[in-house]
Amino acid sequence: MTRESYATSLSLLSRARANEDTAWRQLVHLYGPLVQRWCRQAGLQTDDVADVFQETFHAVSRTLDRFKPTNSAASFRSWLKTIARSKIVDLLRRRERVGVAVGGTEAFRMLAATAEPQPCEAAEDHEDREDHALIVRRALELIRPEFEARNWSSFLQVAIEGRSAADVARDLEIAPQVVRQANYRIRRRLKNVLEDLVPPDVV
Repeated sequence: MTRESYATSLSLLSRARANEDTAWRQLVHLYGPLVQRWCRQAGLQTDDVADVFQETFHAVSRTLDRFKPTNSAASFRSWLKTIARSKIVDLLRRRERVGVAVGGTEAFRMLAATAEPQPCEAAEDHEDREDHALIVRRALELIRPEFEARNWSSFLQVAIEGRSAADVARDLEIAPQVVRQANYRIRRRLKNVLEDLVPPDVV
């Protein structure tokens, strides 16, 4: 099996578990913005965000083999969020001990909010949808170079804009079957990349 076929036949998670450098960079590309957002929501400053970011993905690299995909929505995201939250709490506790950046009541408030978040169900569902949409968009960025411009354009028009294959084919002056095949191949590739990372119905 060639390196290229290997990369496209295994899920991103499988390749990351095999310690493939490219897969790790792609995993960070997909989920890095979420970790950064969780840090900012906890009130961390820029330097602290960078520290927690590194500590979180270092922990992921050491414990990825322990992650077991489940049928529940966002199982990997939830697992990652647990790790990130733990690193945020560790940092806030260190800051509290030495009195750096934040102190007193505010530090304890941030620590409690980070350690025991209690979002309402509607807000949590909304956040799940936003997070999944972000991950899919960034996954599309990763696979975009693998496809010809015309095929990619037809996919976006069908999958994102909701146009029919017949209408897109007419505009691009190609057969509708070509549009459908391109849409199928790109969707299959996207599902392959995100296997075990997001719920199947997301992609």
